[in-house]
Amino acid sequence: MSRINSESVVEQVRQATDIVDIISQYVRLQKRGRNYLGLCPFHTEKTPSFTVNREKGLYHCFGCGAGGNVFTFLTQHDKISFGEALRQLAARANITLPSYSSGKQSEVDEVLDVNEKAARYYRELLRSSEGAPALAYLKEKRSFTDESIEQFMIGYAPDRWDGLLNYLRKKGLSESLIEKSGLILKRQDGSGYYDRFRARVMFPVLSPSGTVIAFGGRTLKPDEKAKYINSPETAAYVKGRTLFGIYQAKDAMIEKDAAILVEGYADLIALHQSGIRNVVASSGTALTVDQIQYISRYTQNVYLVYDADTAGQTASMRGADILLEHGMNVYIVELPAGEDPDTFVLSNGSEEFMRLIAGAMNIVEFKASLLSRRKGASSDQASIIRSIVESLAKISDQIRVNLYVKDLAAKYGLREEAIYQELKKSRSGQTRRETGVSLASTTANSSSQIAVADKDLINLLLNVDESQFHVIAGQVGRLEIQNPVSREIIEKVIEARKAGVQPSAVVDELSSDRVRKLFAEMALAAPQRSKIWWEEIRPGSETPDYLKWISQLLISFELEQIEQKLKILISRTAEAERKKLPTDELDYQYQELVGRKRVLSETYRDKELLGQYFEGLR
Repeated sequence: MSRINSESVVEQVRQATDIVDIISQYVRLQKRGRNYLGLCPFHTEKTPSFTVNREKGLYHCFGCGAGGNVFTFLTQHDKISFGEALRQLAARANITLPSYSSGKQSEVDEVLDVNEKAARYYRELLRSSEGAPALAYLKEKRSFTDESIEQFMIGYAPDRWDGLLNYLRKKGLSESLIEKSGLILKRQDGSGYYDRFRARVMFPVLSPSGTVIAFGGRTLKPDEKAKYINSPETAAYVKGRTLFGIYQAKDAMIEKDAAILVEGYADLIALHQSGIRNVVASSGTALTVDQIQYISRYTQNVYLVYDADTAGQTASMRGADILLEHGMNVYIVELPAGEDPDTFVLSNGSEEFMRLIAGAMNIVEFKASLLSRRKGASSDQASIIRSIVESLAKISDQIRVNLYVKDLAAKYGLREEAIYQELKKSRSGQTRRETGVSLASTTANSSSQIAVADKDLINLLLNVDESQFHVIAGQVGRLEIQNPVSREIIEKVIEARKAGVQPSAVVDELSSDRVRKLFAEMALAAPQRSKIWWEEIRPGSETPDYLKWISQLLISFELEQIEQKLKILISRTAEAERKKLPTDELDYQYQELVGRKRVLSETYRDKELLGQYFEGLR
């Protein structure tokens, strides 16, 4: 039995949820006709191709192929399960969920459940006698308050090989399930498992929705080689796909219209504790495109605050370049030598730190200052200028580039034209390097293999009003739909509409992620064929004539089937000639099909002939 049901709790949540409102929390959307457009959050792009339609409850990116409904968006974007997405949206809509179980309860849900129980265990241990050294470290050495410890859910992994393992076993979890979370490791001799984190202060990593997706652990043993270790990648966690503190910082980032980016857990918590809340941390990893996309949901302004050592400066330069390349406004904060954000704010207070923020440098000032110091008094100004220009070449906003060029020209006493010439050369080199990538990459889920007539039929079935839908649905039996993906989508669309639910409900009924993306693309794309009648039948027209459109559609299907049959006949004729067999019957069939193709083609393009064809359908 189909799960499509207008009485189901999933459908209640879907109908109570505005997909535009939800996605607007992640993507800046602008209204364009019936749709909303924005930059795709699933891949890097400079021209908006991400489309959201409120009436259909669907989104699709015509650049990378991502698409689906509001549940799909949350599961793909926040790396959560369908069940978690349903719970979030139900809570937002004030809908009480019954005990809910679904085939969509995946490995992600299982890992999140393990993480939640592990976080509770670590927190309980921190407040126990066994966790006293860890609590003393946090309060005395890091100066963390009880409020900060609770807010960031900090815990303690005891100095035992099986502390967590035994705790989770008692909670009824199997070793194989716990292993999926990355919190235990299999012994090399195959005799069992042991805890990954031991004698470490534990920092849960939260998703933007506040779910524990991973952990970072700081050792308390002075002779431990690895000061910090992190959870491995799991079904719920992909390295470089989130930022530590994003859950606690997102509202402040919107309010301040700025993000302060630091490197480590302690840096972030110290700043947050001092009242500076719009802070996120890259947790020691190089800044990634995914992390930038997270930040860009909330602000376009980023202040980089890395350590003052050489590694921190290098990270600042690389981070600035990648942020500029993705359209962000970048400011670099230089800390005094020997300081990091944690020690500085504890020693000097939040006001002094905010003075550093106020005096942050742009990319021209930062690179000029840093490279001059590194190269010494006899520094080669030309190489410094070229390095700065390489950064400017990554910026697509020409007004911002012009302002930077003016700064650079004034600083070094150069003609702006000379800088623009160097900028042109730098961009030309980047274009050549990127061309190979762009030519090699294609949309993984393109609908190019779906017949145009199939696409138009799906689009029409989704757009027409109720009375016209039933007429058209009744004609579908006439069509020989060959493509199994098209057949699946058309069947589910008809089923959903007969059940009286939104088109977005179809997404949850389709057999694979690939088919879901194809459906979203076809649902939001403009009709490609049947142009004669489309202006008359578009939704909202006073005199829609859908049956004439169906006439064209039937012709389209027949023409495409004729083309396939002609290819087969050509192949069979060639084979017969090679074997010196008679081809008279094959030639006759070929001529018959060519004649039928000619008649249909003329009918397709002529309104009067199309009307006669339509009358013949009655």
